[in-house]
Amino acid sequence: MAYSVCRIEKIKTWANLATSAQHTIRARETLNADLSVGNTWLIGALDSDINKLILEKIGAQSIRSNAVLAIEMLLTASPDYFRPHDPTLAGVYIPQRVEDFASACTDWLTTRYFDRVVRAILHLDESTPHIHAYIVPLDNRGKLNARELFNGRYKMSELQDSFARAVEHLGIERGIKGSKAKHTDIKKYYAAVNSQSHHINLEDVLPSEEEAVSISEYRALVKEILQPKLNVLNNQLVHQELKLREKRNIEIAAQNSERERRQLEARVQNLSWTLELWESQANLLRDIPLESIAYQLGLHPHPKYQGRWINANRTISITGSRFYDFIGAEHGGGGAIDLTMHLLNCNFREAVAWLHEIFGESETLRAVTHHAREQATVIIATEKPKQFVAPVLDESKWGGVRDYLIGTRKLPPALIDNLHTAGLIYSDEKQNAIFLMRSLPDGEVTGAFLRGTYGHHNTFYGLAKGSKRSKGSFHFTTGGQGEGKIARAVLVKSPIEALSVAVLNHSLTEKTIYIAVDSVQCVPIEFLSYFKEVVAAYDADGEEIAGAVKKILPQTTRLKPSYGDWNQQLVLMR
Repeated sequence: MAYSVCRIEKIKTWANLATSAQHTIRARETLNADLSVGNTWLIGALDSDINKLILEKIGAQSIRSNAVLAIEMLLTASPDYFRPHDPTLAGVYIPQRVEDFASACTDWLTTRYFDRVVRAILHLDESTPHIHAYIVPLDNRGKLNARELFNGRYKMSELQDSFARAVEHLGIERGIKGSKAKHTDIKKYYAAVNSQSHHINLEDVLPSEEEAVSISEYRALVKEILQPKLNVLNNQLVHQELKLREKRNIEIAAQNSERERRQLEARVQNLSWTLELWESQANLLRDIPLESIAYQLGLHPHPKYQGRWINANRTISITGSRFYDFIGAEHGGGGAIDLTMHLLNCNFREAVAWLHEIFGESETLRAVTHHAREQATVIIATEKPKQFVAPVLDESKWGGVRDYLIGTRKLPPALIDNLHTAGLIYSDEKQNAIFLMRSLPDGEVTGAFLRGTYGHHNTFYGLAKGSKRSKGSFHFTTGGQGEGKIARAVLVKSPIEALSVAVLNHSLTEKTIYIAVDSVQCVPIEFLSYFKEVVAAYDADGEEIAGAVKKILPQTTRLKPSYGDWNQQLVLMR
């Protein structure tokens, strides 16, 4: 398994910077480097002076005595990536892997740090290929600020995450976050184990046939010679098995710890987002202080009575968001807009215009929001919503509707007559088929779906006036035994489709509910969450809603008609 490596070094003096640069460009002796192997410049010019480059980036700003002038970053991967067949062969690598790694690192550096990266060099002359990059730690304001970019556990962890994501497509993984484990040198480990191994050469250790007079004696001699050596090997195998088991346990524990860390990190992030949401909502709810309105309109605090504002003509008492005028036509109210309209004797539009001129757009919008919420609260408490009134039944037109559903749509007479008797399908005065929409599970009528049936090629369909589309749906149950429990739910896009799929996929044993919903907004999620089997029986045009339903209800399976839609399939089969 290959792991990503990203390390940084903070450089605080020009002398240290020059020394570091001399090492990376091989301007001074490097003991472990093979001088016959050339290195590759990825970013920056060959003849550039590193001190001059960084000074140009810093510009004319003053530099603190303890400021970090540059960050030297080392990027590499464990040897397994560059030479997977034998990681111990120093200086050996697969060229294409090195090229892919260098390209990924260059893209990451320039994408993350832009022109703040002044130099990057790929070293191939040491044991394992690696990259040295120099970054000027400028913040978004262009100031030297290494603390903002590289200081602290969280920022360093995020840096490691970012680099790991940049090379993960190469098969390189990030090490376990926060791990303090020390990696054992593989060669030393095997040297220690093999130093105790017995290399058995049977020609050397087996007794000759002359040394034993019988098979049993020969067997005893072989056992006497080989058993001690086999005991050592068996002990080593047991030891190795224990080591492997211990390693697996450590890996499992590390994975569990990482999973818990990610869960905690997600909870912290969610709490942060929740706090930001609350703060933003609190800002929206915040009104302009009434004292500011009174001040801007020429009132001043009463010298004796706290909370009262006065001028020559008025005495206003202010308590929080409420006010009361004691003089003249007594008046009380709440909010900045009400107080503005009262004191200026103006209408709502004029009050908003005045507030905008005095307090600006954001404060005015908050005041308007507060005003609207106050009014909405009163409306919600006092105004009752209108109940849906279903289209008037016209039984004289039912024959035409029935002929359309049975003759044109090929639906079974028994099914249509049963639903008509139950009051779920009927006709209005215009011979529209009325499919009542009801809430689940209580069955309250919330609307009606209309389908035109009069005349040839009638394509009219829609909702009855006042229908509450997301509050209910056309639905019915079939199959099963009497009052038995519903076993599955089938979702389709329209009432006629629901009737058609019920005919084509009828089950005598399983009680099934068929629900007509053409948008995920109308799917009764809470009701369906109790079903072990939900079927999204939409045609080819229903992939989007079917996918959305499956995300919300993972137990959902997909079912599509063989021809066009379900009713077309039913008509072709009849």
